[in-house]
Amino acid sequence: MDIIRIIQETATWIEKVNPDIETNLFRTADLSPGRYYYEIPNADKDAVVADLVARRSAMLKTANVDLIPVDKLADYGRIMFFEADETVVDGAPEDASAYFIDLGDTPPWDTWIATERQLFNIDFWAQKLHLTDKMLVAWVPQSQYFYAQQAIEVACIDNFEWPEYNCVADRFYELKSLFTKPPVITQPLHVIDYSARQQLSKLIMRDAEAHSEMYYDEIKKSYKKTDSIEVLKKPFWKRLFKPK
Repeated sequence: MDIIRIIQETATWIEKVNPDIETNLFRTADLSPGRYYYEIPNADKDAVVADLVARRSAMLKTANVDLIPVDKLADYGRIMFFEADETVVDGAPEDASAYFIDLGDTPPWDTWIATERQLFNIDFWAQKLHLTDKMLVAWVPQSQYFYAQQAIEVACIDNFEWPEYNCVADRFYELKSLFTKPPVITQPLHVIDYSARQQLSKLIMRDAEAHSEMYYDEIKKSYKKTDSIEVLKKPFWKRLFKPK
């Protein structure tokens, strides 16, 4: 696993191939995993991320663009950690991030880099630090610093955060500057059309929504017919619930 090249490819994809978030919210259709990340079985997460990375790499070769040099990566973005199974699907980070983060509190799949387990297996972490094998490592382009930070601030649980450079092993010193919170985070001047992004998000995430509804059809069997859907305390599940 060439993690340095993978990060280069991720940043290059965002900057040179799919730079306009208004087009697809950094969620290229051909890279879609077809479901929310938190609903991918833990045993499959590594394979799903590896497949996405491989497809993105192949598409980059077709696009025939030069990769951003390693020493320039910090000018374009930073790394973010996401704790995949720690989400209450309440939609707050999604809204606060202007749909950079999805309903399952996950950054867009165009930005996915690796799982923690994949990085642990290549001795990426300092002193064999083992964080959690459910964690997703993703790229945040500079244009989305403010929105990623807003998501972090409104999340009711600490399920994603900027990392610290000392978590990276010394032999990957070239990447340490990427594993830090951006030194300056300012609110962009342009005004976002949240309604338009919401509609775009619904179109892009329809496969994930369909998968989630099928998932809910399974778990709702555990509730008695007389039970109120309010027991779930999650607007997401309440929205999917369809009384018979």
